[in-house]
Amino acid sequence: MATTAVSSSTTSATSAASTANSAATTAAANRAAAQKLLSSLGAGSGVDVASLAQNLVDAEKTPQANAINQKITKNEARISGYAAISFVMSGLNDAFTALKDQNNFSSLTASNSQPSAFTVTTTAAAVGGSHDIEVMQLAKAQRSISGGFSSAGVPINGGNAMSLTLTVGGKAAPAISLAAGKDTPQDIVNAINAAKTGVTATLVNTGDGSANPFQIVLTGAKGAANNFSLATSYTQIDGSSSSSPNTGSLGLNFTGNAADQVAADAKVKVDGITFTRNTNTLTDVLPGGTLDLKTVTSGSASLSLVRDTTAIKDKFKALVTSYNDAASMLNVVSDPKSTVDTYGATLVGDSTARSVKAQMRALVQGVSNTPGTKITAMWQLGISTDRSGVMALDEAKLDAALNDNFEDVVKTMTGNTNGLSAYSSQPAGFAGEAMRKLSKLIGPNGPLLTNTQNADTQNAKYKDNLSKLDTRMTALLARYNKQFSSMESIVGNVNSQKTSLKSSFDGMMSVYTNKA
Repeated sequence: MATTAVSSSTTSATSAASTANSAATTAAANRAAAQKLLSSLGAGSGVDVASLAQNLVDAEKTPQANAINQKITKNEARISGYAAISFVMSGLNDAFTALKDQNNFSSLTASNSQPSAFTVTTTAAAVGGSHDIEVMQLAKAQRSISGGFSSAGVPINGGNAMSLTLTVGGKAAPAISLAAGKDTPQDIVNAINAAKTGVTATLVNTGDGSANPFQIVLTGAKGAANNFSLATSYTQIDGSSSSSPNTGSLGLNFTGNAADQVAADAKVKVDGITFTRNTNTLTDVLPGGTLDLKTVTSGSASLSLVRDTTAIKDKFKALVTSYNDAASMLNVVSDPKSTVDTYGATLVGDSTARSVKAQMRALVQGVSNTPGTKITAMWQLGISTDRSGVMALDEAKLDAALNDNFEDVVKTMTGNTNGLSAYSSQPAGFAGEAMRKLSKLIGPNGPLLTNTQNADTQNAKYKDNLSKLDTRMTALLARYNKQFSSMESIVGNVNSQKTSLKSSFDGMMSVYTNKA
């Protein structure tokens, strides 16, 4: 993207005056050369016809080239101006995005007396206070480990067909059939996993140096309701069915390995109330908070949640700074008297720049589309803009709003939403709506990028016109040189004839007058 820009209207005026003077000088030189040519017809040659031809071409080319170059320069200035606006608008969008989600207002600091036993994360819906937390039991998944096998491919039913039935949570799943020749430990693992009953199988090699280091490990989901059992049916050599493998075969058995684990629920007591869950991540026992259980506590742990709005205030301060940076840049590119390098006065009278100014002011005016009960507008948060468009933050008023009406602040700014995209139509508060509008403004289909692309396209055409102009002027110069060369030859011949005639007449006069 080009970055060359007009620095001020004074520079443009100076350039125009210089161009006018240059054209006048060239025209005067051409008139003098033409007069010299006329004089030469009666006083001999001596005209610099090459210089005359070049001056005539320059007189025709320079005004056209200057007009085209001025258009290119203006477009390059516009491109620089749009780039500057896009940059500051992107910064403003980032500032609003930092305030658009309810989770951006999670400001409670947790103090936990037993952090190794559990951790706490909070959302904006959490309420400050103190709690007694006792983790009595963790949620566990059932784990059952088979007897050993010599390899992953050893038949456990003599190569005959067999079937498995898993009962999960007291409900039997459809039987898992293994065809003849598919009775190896690896085949069994593959079949169980393919059945997707909620029980997963893994074949491990313990590497313990024994004759049978391979074992099948079955693992269910966490929680007591997810316990399971496995029944095996073997097809005998004679075609009959049995719960025992063929004579001489290994069979599949889970005989109480020391590493087996019984399925269990998590149990945690919060302020004297016991909660039972099938997971160690509890999202519904502490309002607005999530408990992530690690191990049992030693008695009750003390949990203190204290609100700290420092980080939230910093986000509002960043918003004010970004807004003022954007407003300042819009003034720079629109001011015809601006002397700021690169960007100053690059978009004077530009309708897109005016539209962006109006859109930016509208982002912080009026009432939120998700108003709170007592906080509905930006000015109630201490944010205001003066007549010149400069935004200010009253920190005392913001502190009061955060301390006294925190939920209202969150709702007014975010609509109590999380993760809404720029394409969502759900009401999302001041910050969410601003993010949507700014994302469209600076996006690939927005006016800033579209105008930039249009200016680039125009400049490509203008440069092509310059190239065509050069071609025409080169041809014109060649024609002038040819014409002037012919004229020079004619003038030479005429002068030669004049000299010869004069000599003849002089000779005749001397004969008649007897003068030597």
